[in-house]
Amino acid sequence: MPRQYIYTSSLPIELKDEIEEYASRHKISKNKVIEKALKNLLSEEKKKLYAASFKKANNDPGMISMADWGLDDYLQQLKKLEE
Repeated sequence: MPRQYIYTSSLPIELKDEIEEYASRHKISKNKVIEKALKNLLSEEKKKLYAASFKKANNDPGMISMADWGLDDYLQQLKKLEE
């Protein structure tokens, strides 16, 4: 069983009601609803950060040069394997 952290938090009544309705409709615990929502939120945030870093690297001449060098090296290795 994964380690767990017990916490206490307060939520607006409307959000609590939505969580309860969702949990009931999907036959899962309220805790699982919150866990799933947080995992999705954090996953989306990571995706946004990755996308931003790739956009930044796309404009970085040093990164472009390293990528080109890496592709050239990879092609040379493939040619050696074909021999």
